[in-house]
Amino acid sequence: MSDLHSEREPERESERVSEKSATERATERTTETEPERVDPRRVADILGELVRLPSVNPALGGPGEGAVTAYVAQFLRRLGLAVEVQPVEPGRDNVIGTLPGASALHLLLEAHMDTVQTDGMTIEPYGAERRDGRLYGRGACDTKASLAAMLAAVETMAERRLVPAAHVHLAAVVDEETTYRGIAAMADEIADGRRRRYDAAIVGEPTELQLIAAHNGVVRFYLESEGRAAHTSTPQRGVNAIEGLLAVLGELRRQFEDGRWGAAHPLTGPPTFTVTGIEGGTAPNTVADRCRARLDCRLTPGMEPRELCGAIGREAERLVRELGLEPLRIAASEPFIVDYAMEVDSTHPLVGAFARILQTSGHPERILGAPYCSDASKLVRVGVPTLVFGPGSIAQAHTADEWVELEQVSAAADALLQLALDGWEG
Repeated sequence: MSDLHSEREPERESERVSEKSATERATERTTETEPERVDPRRVADILGELVRLPSVNPALGGPGEGAVTAYVAQFLRRLGLAVEVQPVEPGRDNVIGTLPGASALHLLLEAHMDTVQTDGMTIEPYGAERRDGRLYGRGACDTKASLAAMLAAVETMAERRLVPAAHVHLAAVVDEETTYRGIAAMADEIADGRRRRYDAAIVGEPTELQLIAAHNGVVRFYLESEGRAAHTSTPQRGVNAIEGLLAVLGELRRQFEDGRWGAAHPLTGPPTFTVTGIEGGTAPNTVADRCRARLDCRLTPGMEPRELCGAIGREAERLVRELGLEPLRIAASEPFIVDYAMEVDSTHPLVGAFARILQTSGHPERILGAPYCSDASKLVRVGVPTLVFGPGSIAQAHTADEWVELEQVSAAADALLQLALDGWEG
């Protein structure tokens, strides 16, 4: 075992309850002295170094996160933090560093290291070019900007010998862009007691410095139809699996649009039904006897992904009868992607504490929801109150000229620094 795989987060004598509340610490920091701030030039430098390291997810044809893993581990060790490298898959590891705090509380700052592919990009993917207040490159927005902000906040505390209100754990994880194996590995250890249950967490994603307290989940699966082949000169002798499946898909989509499958959530919007691929047929002169549609269904908080998949399959079978499509047969496959929606109680102390920090720094403190998925849901499901927060806009993620506003990255680092120093009343 290499020296990268160090012992996991030892208990420390410094885990003691602070005598001052989070509100008192925040008041002192804003009335007695100017708030601590990171060096914006340093934040930009860290982001540039991260972007220059290719980390396209292996499932998308890339080299994986290894170069970024090594960078983060070395970065945190240089600061004197205890560093754990958690194996997830061969050659793919999470990195978790711990900065001791002044109370018994534990705050997790988490961001993913992998990116999507670079095909079709109109800029140098790993050039990290700075222009007009922006930094360009693959992953600059999603989500190396968040990781850079977290690293800069931790570096500022370590180098200035600032003691955070809670123990701060910075986790850089693998595989968010495909199957969430990185955060799932951490969540599994929390669930079975091998890893501490953090008292709160911030998951980095491009939210334009808004607090995301809820987001939708997703279930992806196939609807498969089976008909009867025939020569296209006598189509009445066959049962067209393509046409039948298209009719059923159209009805299912109308049901979702009409709200039958669930009402809109006040923060995340309605559940959605999207056909993302369809294939069928064997020859130009043959009535198709088989067809398969790939589906993406987004679920609001409280919905169960596997139950929805099964219910859609049963409804498809019913629609075959209602639409007079028999003897066509339709069945739903097992899901190949399942991710739960998440929601955090807006009255949790973390929400109020972070909102006050953003308000004090001149940023809107609205509590929002998002229609997409993130690592946050895996933490919420094992009992960790989690907010999604970070610099950049989802509109720039995965784009041909991906970029992020450097001012936002610096502002995110400042906000995370203040949260770590002030804490929250847990």
